[in-house]
Amino acid sequence: MRIVRLAGEDDFDGWREAARALAGAGVPPEDVAWQVGLAGGETAPLPAPGTPFSVPRAFLTLAETVVRHSDPERFALLYTLLLRLRERPGLLAEGSDPLVRRLERMAKEGRQKAWRNEPARALTGTMAETSREAVGGNARAAWEAVREEARGCTRCHLYKHATQTVFGEGPVTAPLMFVGEQPGDQEDLAGRPFVGPAGQLFDRALGDAGIDRGQAYVTNAVKHFKFERRGKRRIHSKPDAGEIEACRWWIEQERTILRPTLTVALGATAARSLFGKAVTITATRGRAHALPDGGGEAWVTVHPSFLLRVQDDKEAEYAKFVADLVRVRQRLEAIA
Repeated sequence: MRIVRLAGEDDFDGWREAARALAGAGVPPEDVAWQVGLAGGETAPLPAPGTPFSVPRAFLTLAETVVRHSDPERFALLYTLLLRLRERPGLLAEGSDPLVRRLERMAKEGRQKAWRNEPARALTGTMAETSREAVGGNARAAWEAVREEARGCTRCHLYKHATQTVFGEGPVTAPLMFVGEQPGDQEDLAGRPFVGPAGQLFDRALGDAGIDRGQAYVTNAVKHFKFERRGKRRIHSKPDAGEIEACRWWIEQERTILRPTLTVALGATAARSLFGKAVTITATRGRAHALPDGGGEAWVTVHPSFLLRVQDDKEAEYAKFVADLVRVRQRLEAIA
């Protein structure tokens, strides 16, 4: 048994150095014991560097977050995944893999711990407003880190043809989050959600419902534009279940950081992402639903692009959409 002694509970650099050397030498996970700051016992020197190898950037980001977790198995689990990634580089995109899912849950909890703990505990009473500002500052830093990580997302194949990742935008302290389907052609080029024709209609409806978009967070279930080429045009193509599932990682990070009071699914793709299963708009529209992860309350309505496509009763459908948004605003006011 080879003992690896790390300098501290979150010694990512020490773990990375040891893991790279051990993996390069082909040392199996069961032959390594990871210890933190313990005296005594023999520690053999690390193996000489073997053949250089690379791992996905997303794995390093995942590992750096997981080491903040308190699970005593975290270093061993990460090393096991590192070895598996050498054989299957695309493993991180396989949302059904139990080890990947466990480590992603740990990373989510690690992010919560990173931005939430200290300011919220330290400031109370008459300093409550200062506390909220401090927590918001930590949330902004966490959000910026996740957004930067998302720029290099390769969790599904859509990144290969899209111009860029289109992440969410809005205040990280927003109590209201809107989730759409995916960026369209104009969003893909601009790098911002809801700026094309559907976005302009969405802004109009928000204004008619008395909701300030600047006080809400707006994002999409899928962060890359999926399309089919027809000549020079790029025509929207609906994301499939695998693409939605692969991108749920990012929605979960956004919701973990923001902790919105209400989350509104705009369309069936967004609803599937939030609920983890296919749902119909007609069966869920216009009323509150509990999210399966205990992350607050969700409402479901149509996507604004539906209003652009509908042929009959356009004004009536628009009025129904605005009425849905008014109910969301009233519900938010009632429970805020």
